Amino acid sequence: MPPQEILELADYQAAPMLSMSSDRTRMLLLSRNTYRTLAELSEPELRLGGLRVNPRTNISSGESYRNNIRFKGLYDSEETQVEGLPENPRLTHFSWSPDETKVAFTHTTDQGVELWYFDFSDARAHRLTEACLNANLGLPYS
Repeated sequence: MPPQEILELADYQAAPMLSMSSDRTRMLLLSRNTYRTLAELSEPELRLGGLRVNPRTNISSGESYRNNIRFKGLYDSEETQVEGLPENPRLTHFSWSPDETKVAFTHTTDQGVELWYFDFSDARAHRLTEACLNANLGLPYS
């Protein structure tokens, strides 16, 4: 272990990424791990035509994952935690629905990429697909 002073500099919680609704009345707070895990660093990688692909999961090997979703309304005093997220979440590709009542996102498992969503009305996440998405080029769903 490094000295305590060095450990305190390196061991911190990163600020969440924000995503605002188009009318600026709601915001998503998307948390992430500060560092990649050893398991993530040791995943396979293929280099194909300038892409770096994880052949097992079918997503970019350099993807930056989020591990928690909270949201807050403009006039809310407290944040709301989204319930029902997958165990050990590796979330990415967030997209607001056209009416901005739901948010879609992907979850990467050991087998591949699943499509999930949550509704602001109940703050509960739901899986829509098995791990079948191709997330190598852009948004893997529409």
